[in-house]
Amino acid sequence: MGSFVYRLELEDGTPADPPTLRTAVPTWRRGDTIPLGERALRVAAVRDDDADQPPTLVVEALSEAATSDEAA
Repeated sequence: MGSFVYRLELEDGTPADPPTLRTAVPTWRRGDTIPLGERALRVAAVRDDDADQPPTLVVEALSEAATSDEAA
């Protein structure tokens, strides 16, 4: 199984928690949800403008209610 690395960043430019994501998914898109155990992040944008760095997923934290609604 392949492994892809992405930097995770909040919309204000600060690193997200966690700051990187290692995943088998090569094609994250705006609106996708990244499950992180009991919480999740939603992809707001994808930036891949530096060939020397992993792509950046600009993310926003989903509220606890939103993640439990999606699981239902």
